[in-house]
Amino acid sequence: MAKEWAKSFYNSSAWKHTREAILKRDRYRCQSAGCRRTAEEVHHIVELTEKNVNDIKISLNPNNLTSLCSDCHKRITKQMKSKDYGILEEIIFDENGYPISAEDSPGRCK
Repeated sequence: MAKEWAKSFYNSSAWKHTREAILKRDRYRCQSAGCRRTAEEVHHIVELTEKNVNDIKISLNPNNLTSLCSDCHKRITKQMKSKDYGILEEIIFDENGYPISAEDSPGRCK
């Protein structure tokens, strides 16, 4: 669920249009390495924060957005927030520049 400061952004027509464009660009396929599921969510590679939500170079930039299935999105978000992992300490990037866990290997999608 969106944080209070992000609700107006996620309800905006600019986000809805951009979100749909990203899903179409990625052919509604999860972009997490090895996952072949249908993408339902669009993930900000550089995390959206209260400070940068109005910076379109981050919030609406197609190069900062990737399509993910719900499970991969939850996993990546949890890893980025987890004290066990630290922010991005255990995240590596695949050949397309998308974040994946160091534990991930092709074909692994939970």
